[in-house]
Amino acid sequence: MAPRKIKPEKPGAGNVSLILEDPAEPISSGDTLIMDEEFYSKPTSGKPEHTSDIDTPNHHETGSHNMSFPATENGLNIMYRGAKELIQAVQAIRHLGVEEKDLPLPKIVVVGDQSTGKSSLIEAMSEIKVPRHAGTCTRCPMEINLAESDGENDDWECKVLLMKKYSYTGNLECEVELTKKAARLEGATRKKPLGPWEEQKDVEIYEFATIDSKDKIEKALKLAQLAILNPSENPAKYMPQNQILGKEPKEHKVKFSPNVIRLDITGPGLPNLSFYDLPGVINVVEDAAEAYLVPLVRNLVKKYIEAEDCINLLALTMTDDLQNSSAFSLVKEVEAEARTMGCLTKPDRMQQGESLEQWTQVLSGKRFELGFGYHVIKNNHDASVDHAVAREEEENFFAYKKPWATTLKTHANRFGTLLLQTALSERLEAQIRASLPRIAHQIQEKASRIDAQLDQLPMPEQGNLPMKIYRELHNFESVMEKHFDDESDEVPFQYQWDKVARIFRSTMAKSQPKIKPNRPSQDPPSVEQSGTPTPSRNSIQIELSSDDDEPMHELTPTKGSGKKRLHPSTPSTPSKFARTTGSTPRPLSAKWSSKQFTYLEIRDIMREAYVGGLPSSRHPKAIERMIKLSVSHWGALLDMFLDKTGEMIQNAIFDLVQRIFGKRKQTKFYEKLYDICGSFLEETLAQHSKLIKRILEWELQKPTTLNERDLDFAHDRALGRLQDDRRRTRVALYVRTQEMKGGKPLSEQVKAEKLKKSMTDAELGGPDEYSKEVEAMADVQGYYECAYSRFVDIVCESVHFEIFFTCRNKLVKAMREEFCLEENDADERCAVLLAIKPDDALRRVQLQKEKDTVQKAKERLEALYKDELYN
Repeated sequence: MAPRKIKPEKPGAGNVSLILEDPAEPISSGDTLIMDEEFYSKPTSGKPEHTSDIDTPNHHETGSHNMSFPATENGLNIMYRGAKELIQAVQAIRHLGVEEKDLPLPKIVVVGDQSTGKSSLIEAMSEIKVPRHAGTCTRCPMEINLAESDGENDDWECKVLLMKKYSYTGNLECEVELTKKAARLEGATRKKPLGPWEEQKDVEIYEFATIDSKDKIEKALKLAQLAILNPSENPAKYMPQNQILGKEPKEHKVKFSPNVIRLDITGPGLPNLSFYDLPGVINVVEDAAEAYLVPLVRNLVKKYIEAEDCINLLALTMTDDLQNSSAFSLVKEVEAEARTMGCLTKPDRMQQGESLEQWTQVLSGKRFELGFGYHVIKNNHDASVDHAVAREEEENFFAYKKPWATTLKTHANRFGTLLLQTALSERLEAQIRASLPRIAHQIQEKASRIDAQLDQLPMPEQGNLPMKIYRELHNFESVMEKHFDDESDEVPFQYQWDKVARIFRSTMAKSQPKIKPNRPSQDPPSVEQSGTPTPSRNSIQIELSSDDDEPMHELTPTKGSGKKRLHPSTPSTPSKFARTTGSTPRPLSAKWSSKQFTYLEIRDIMREAYVGGLPSSRHPKAIERMIKLSVSHWGALLDMFLDKTGEMIQNAIFDLVQRIFGKRKQTKFYEKLYDICGSFLEETLAQHSKLIKRILEWELQKPTTLNERDLDFAHDRALGRLQDDRRRTRVALYVRTQEMKGGKPLSEQVKAEKLKKSMTDAELGGPDEYSKEVEAMADVQGYYECAYSRFVDIVCESVHFEIFFTCRNKLVKAMREEFCLEENDADERCAVLLAIKPDDALRRVQLQKEKDTVQKAKERLEALYKDELYN
């Protein structure tokens, strides 16, 4: 059924009837109310509309005093109850964040120059103590919401909230020293009337403190002001419960802020009143470096008081001429006199004579006329005096002191804080009632504009978007598990990596230390390297024969292994990072040199280690030094292997991302997914590199093993091989010597027979002079064989567990955590992430939030209308 129209009608005084299109149907939440402006602008409970008409009954027995005042705090309950619901409703709508330039809400704003008694006025109206020391108390606005509690025995309570509508973009938090350039750095401009403070779309609300005693409110306000004036700090740092006695923070980074401290105060007998206390208007500052604050404060005050629905309470001291008031000048500048009420302070300091005549004319409306007239209050200058005592003193002052009880007694209905509160509450209620039809109409218009803007945007992807992402991530996880478990036929990742690992092992084996001739002409090189050709000093190339007839592959050392970025900043700009696709590693060139000792070098090392005893013995220090020299190139080989492994794992992950999520390549989701994978791989590879480099340090620092059996076996095998090579070299030298003695070369057949013949040391000229060096080299090669095998196993095992298993088990978990799929706003964020045009999706999310807020405001207004109709 379509919503029906419901119109309130007043057939008679005190009666309200409803005209329904279908009287048979009851009122429902979908019905639309047609507001009658006359109905909603009615005064409440028959109370007088203007405070100037308020009469005070006679009370004093003496003839010179004919007025009476409530003398206790409970006198605040003189407010009639109709204002409470209206004021709280507008407060609730304002705190939803719907108030804008085109949708102003009724409010009271307290303005005045510095040192006009404004702080005392705020204390008198709110019954709290505000900080009065110079500095923070004048540098940010304060919203004070007073409400009578429902029960007479309810406790007094004050909730302190920080309302951050503006973000700070200035320089003071960077410790920039204020000089003559301060106005340019922090000051107001035509485009930026509030200087470095930029208005945000949404209001950030921080629940700062809940106070249960009036004695604690001043300290809480000091801390709240510090939180406001240190915009980059976490507000929690300044919460009362987080303070250490004697170490409370005192410094503030900025000197001014338009962000608001909000106080929601409830208690028995409190007036139903809501108002803003603005920083005092200033013309002159003591410190020239703070001159930029003057226009900032003026612009902030103007922003509040120029709103058409704003009731301005102008604090003026009776010790100064009104024409010197800067705040009064601002009220005139924005032409707000008609909706301004003057509040005259410090009446006990008024001068007699001409001054009395001036104030008499002011109270009579003959000079400095304001639309809502003037009230006079008198506060005790001692801030420590109890509120009830101060109000009793105020009552006695106006009741008995001249000229207030004599010459000026005709204006007695405007003397005192309680009458001021009554007048403000009535004015605010009347303003709200008059504004309700306009507010409802403007809220409806705003809702229509939002709907129109939503209709112009492309429809987002439908369905449960977080669940869609969750399922796609689960699919990615399943494919990746098969990838690393070697169960995938499509991309044999483990097979490819195993080949690289075997290259690494083969390279480590073939780069073992060797013996080379002392001089190029001394020994034939073809038989000095265990029967293999001597490679180049600067290069060892490893050829890999595979079942797939792949080309030769090599491992390549790179500088800064593990420190480069493993992915592009966005997937659409792959040129920023050289990444290959496909499962086959790209070929790389490699250059390094394994250690090659000469016999003389080995002999020198053994002699240097000799410290006494038998000179023919192989000293452990000599063997240890040779081993360290033999493994010094392991770092370069390890870097090659880690780089190749990093490249392969990166290719594998990003290829999977492209295969599983390629359909979302145009979205923010794909871009963020790329970034998550890159960051995860970068961190994982860096942590693994740090671990394995530590293990490498152990290998390079000191040769160590407990595997004596394999060590002995490797030593004996190396010794036999080295001795055989050495004997063949000696035989070759013997044959060459015989040729030189005979004067003619021997035939190749004779040479071959002699080389095959087993010759004794006596035939070769005696024992081998390098036998000890050969034995030392056997020690080194034997240890190297055990050590490299152990090291390669550890490295490859660490790759499996620290890289492959980490990616397999933790990468998707990191994705889920980063996307926050279970958070309350997951639907909105996923809509933006999955949109082909993220800007449109983001705009839709923002508009939807505004629509929800406006809907809440409409519901609050409708509830208020129905309460009014039924009551």
